[in-house]
Amino acid sequence: RSHGRLTNSRYFSSIQTPIYNSLGYNWRMSSITAALALSQLNKIEKMIDMRRKNAQYFSLKLKKFKQIRLHDEPIGYKHVYQFYSILLPNSIRTKLANFLASKGIMSKVFFEPAHKTVFFKKTGYSNIVLPNTEKISKQILSLPMFPTLCKEEINYMVDSIAEFFYVMANLYSSENNHNIILLRTIGVVFSDQEKRITDYVG
Repeated sequence: RSHGRLTNSRYFSSIQTPIYNSLGYNWRMSSITAALALSQLNKIEKMIDMRRKNAQYFSLKLKKFKQIRLHDEPIGYKHVYQFYSILLPNSIRTKLANFLASKGIMSKVFFEPAHKTVFFKKTGYSNIVLPNTEKISKQILSLPMFPTLCKEEINYMVDSIAEFFYVMANLYSSENNHNIILLRTIGVVFSDQEKRITDYVG
């Protein structure tokens, strides 16, 4: 079940990027697992519908943020939203993830580029350049998504994202020492320019 990554009991409660150090296989299925799978298949359309409704509500709330790029669903296709992923500018993706973690929201970068993982570097793929893959991997962030996610939980995530953008928008004001302290406390890493400003302000 580890898919080749180093085992971590806190995988879904951490924002840390997993380390894939071997080729992963996931072909184990016992009889009881198969029986459970068959029972789940009877309600798969219901679960997909619940995910889609949650995703629609998420998108409705998040589209007001110009810094966030949302997925488009191509005509004729049906997104099942196994993940609800957004794209952000490189400079704020990790900062937002850290900020959300401080609020108890574990966002995730589920997949780093395969050629950048420990296993594929060892097998001779370390010099491959995949610019589109690498660009997206630096911008993508997956927010918590599951069928029974409720509107109150989505609203809390959206409000926390709004708070983050408010704090960042007021970063350069000398009247916002509290914002600087908050960002430093949760481990937000500033750029060189931001460091100079926050050192002056804070």
